[in-house]
Amino acid sequence: MTAVSAIVSAYYAEKYLKGRLENLRDQTLVPQIVVICQFDSAEMKIAVEFQHKHEMLISPTPGIPTVYEAWNIGLGSCSGEYITSANSDDRLDPDAIRLLSKTLDKHKDYAVAYADVNRVDKIGGSPIGQFVWKEGQFGELMSGCFVGPMPMWRKSLHEKYGFFDHEYASAGDYEFWLRIASGGEKFKHVNRILGDHLERPDALEHRSPIRTTWETARARAKYRSVA
Repeated sequence: MTAVSAIVSAYYAEKYLKGRLENLRDQTLVPQIVVICQFDSAEMKIAVEFQHKHEMLISPTPGIPTVYEAWNIGLGSCSGEYITSANSDDRLDPDAIRLLSKTLDKHKDYAVAYADVNRVDKIGGSPIGQFVWKEGQFGELMSGCFVGPMPMWRKSLHEKYGFFDHEYASAGDYEFWLRIASGGEKFKHVNRILGDHLERPDALEHRSPIRTTWETARARAKYRSVA
């Protein structure tokens, strides 16, 4: 099975980080874990303590970057052929990384694999709903982001298309998916629930809904000429 790296942007994540790291450690296909956190923070102390028992990379930063700046920092340390973003407050099914990796192994002409997720209002709680994503490529992506919070993608994409645009605060991943889709890259939907997404009123996309809407429109406008 192809090696996978999981990027954990650990800012404002003290409450969730230990469980997130344990969730990654307990995967049937254990990824390389790369944690980006603020130097001398509570999150860094949790990561260092975890690192004493489990192999992991920590990239401390002097301040608090945007999530996409953090992902770009993490990408520089990733050795896996495939990458997944591991939000501190989300949890994966124990077999999720193996199944997503297997999907990309099998479908060599696809760049990104993504699965459906449960929506929960507390970690470990019963689902309050689901995100069941649609099948689609560039045209459908222009109507809305269907990739979800737990995608896996080929690291080689960054050699061709560059890194995440750190000027975005909440729609930088959407902009990147549009960027690669406009270049002809394909997205593979795994039609099963492979994780829990925590619904938080203070989540990044909810803290500044006007900016999120503006960034989404900005990303679409950037690639509208391709559609």
